Parts: sequence; C-alpha cells; structure tokens
Amino acid sequence: MSPGDGAILRLIDVNQNRLIEALRVVEDQARFGLCGTPLESDRLKALRHTVQQALAPLAPDALAERDVAHDPGRPEARPDTRPRANAADVLGANLSRAKEAIRTLEEHCKVLLPLAATSLSAARYELYALEQVLLAGPPSLAERRVYAIVGAGEGRPAVEEQVDGLLGGGVRLIQLREPALTDRALLALAERLVLRCREAGALLILNDRPDLARLAGASGVHVGRDDLPASSARRLLRSDCHIGASVHDASELKAALQEGPSYLGWGTLFASPTKPELGSQGLAALAEHAPSCPLPIYGIGGVTRANAAQVIQAGAHGVAVATDLVAASAIEAAARELVQIVTEASP
Repeated sequence: MSPGDGAILRLIDVNQNRLIEALRVVEDQARFGLCGTPLESDRLKALRHTVQQALAPLAPDALAERDVAHDPGRPEARPDTRPRANAADVLGANLSRAKEAIRTLEEHCKVLLPLAATSLSAARYELYALEQVLLAGPPSLAERRVYAIVGAGEGRPAVEEQVDGLLGGGVRLIQLREPALTDRALLALAERLVLRCREAGALLILNDRPDLARLAGASGVHVGRDDLPASSARRLLRSDCHIGASVHDASELKAALQEGPSYLGWGTLFASPTKPELGSQGLAALAEHAPSCPLPIYGIGGVTRANAAQVIQAGAHGVAVATDLVAASAIEAAARELVQIVTEASP
C-alpha cells in the first residue's frame, strides 16, 4: 500500500457510508412516501447491494482507516442546518448526497480497485435513471384537451375496441369507468388498457379506484365529491400520477383545490345521457371561474362535437366526453373530428 492509500481508503469509507445511508432514505421514500411501484424500491435495493458488493474487497482496509474522532463531518463540527420543508425536500437532498458520494467512490476506486470503479459507473447511471422516475411529475396535460370516458353500455362495442378507436382518432387521455365490474375483472381490464395506452403515448385514468389504479400501473385516478379526497388518493399513487376531482360550483371548486388535485372536471354542463339525474347548469359558472383557476378544467356532462367549441370558448382547458364518442357508429372518425374541433377552438 502506497503512502497516499490511507487517505483514499478514508474517503472510500466515508462516501460508502454517505451513499448507503442516502440510498436507504430514498428507498424508503419510494416505498412508503411516494408510494411508487415495487419496481422502483426494488431497483434502489439492488443498487445498494451492487455498491456494497463492488466495495467489499476494500471494506476491511477502509474500516481500519476510519477516524471518527477527527472526522470533519461530525455534527458538532459541521451541523446540518439545511431546511426540510416536506418529503420532497428529503428525497431531493438524499438523491444529491447519493450522486455526489457515488462519483467520489468511482473516481478513487480507479486508483485502488478499477473493477469496482467500472461497477460504480454503471450504478451511477442507474441512479440517474431512478432520479428521473422519482422526481418526475405527472405528464403534461397541455396537449391533452379531449378526455374520453370509456365503459360498457348498450349499443357500444367492447371497451377495448372503444379504446382502440379513440387512440386511432388521436385521443391521448382516457378514463375507464366500469363500476359494475368485480375488482378482479376491473384490474385485469385496466392492465390491458394501460399497455394499449402506453404504446400510443396516451394516459389511462381509472374512475374512483386509486388502489386499482396503482396496481394496474395507470396514469392516475379521478375522484368525485363523495369518493376519497384527492389528498388521500395521492398517498396511494406514484408521484407521476394525475389526480382528477369533480366539481359543480364555486364552493366545491374551493374545497377541491385545497385537496391537491392536478386537474378538475366541471359539470354537469348540458343534459347528459350518462347521468340524467344531475340536470344541467350551462356554461355561465364555468366561464366565471375557469379563467382564474390554477388547474386545467375539463368541461363534462352532455358535451358533444356540436357544443365542444363553446365549452373551450367558455374557458375550459378541454372537454370530457363519453357517449358522443364511444357510442358513435365510427369511434375513430368521431374522435378525430372532436380532436380537430377542440384544437381549433383552443387558444
């Protein structure tokens, strides 16, 4: 061992501890805080093990060089005063610690254990990929202005045929509403539709069921005023999922905004064959409140190709449509027509 190797071993010991500790915090956030998919926490666990295995040949010597008494990072010597306002701050801080530590380890292992440096380089890129997944917010709704709602109904084709037609017509935001199915059947259907939508670059949202949305890998859930609040649904889903909430008036709008959804459905605008008991309110209230709303609003309830442009002109970001699309004789053509109408009417 050369004279400078002791200092390198101390660096390796310190940064291995930093890295493993940070990865464990991130792993726990992925599993319990973000409620990510098991794949994310499993990848983080595998990453920790990769680091430990790569550095195992140096572990005894590195441990022997540890000097806790004179470590400049001791709390009394360098107190950590960085604020942590929320779980996202904790996640971001520990991802930063992990990236810094793994790069230091990689560089110094090039001196003492080049094979470990190669493994750490691959692990560093895996960490970059996981950071992107963990910190990513929900996909943008900016270009997703037609929100189609699918479900079984008299005179309609099978739900999967509905989705295929909608995707062919350019719809990239779809909600699955199937309250009559058993949980097992709904989960199986949602899993199939998630794959179809993912291949087309579309988002599949489940109605009412954040638990099944998570299991199916869906892009989010939509909740009504009598369902779980958006804040509770958020605890069950990945950080990149959308949470939609239904509102019908100004008071519900105010309450919904406090629960943290990512978009809103405002209705019932026109008489709806799907929910005739709700009546209709017209466009006046939407036009009054939509311009000042900080979230995208989709006008819903009796929206058709004939009135969709009026909904957009009243201030809605988009339209949520069921019957006029999925009960059409040619779903793909109807979807394409509606997408064009909404696009031309949008600002």
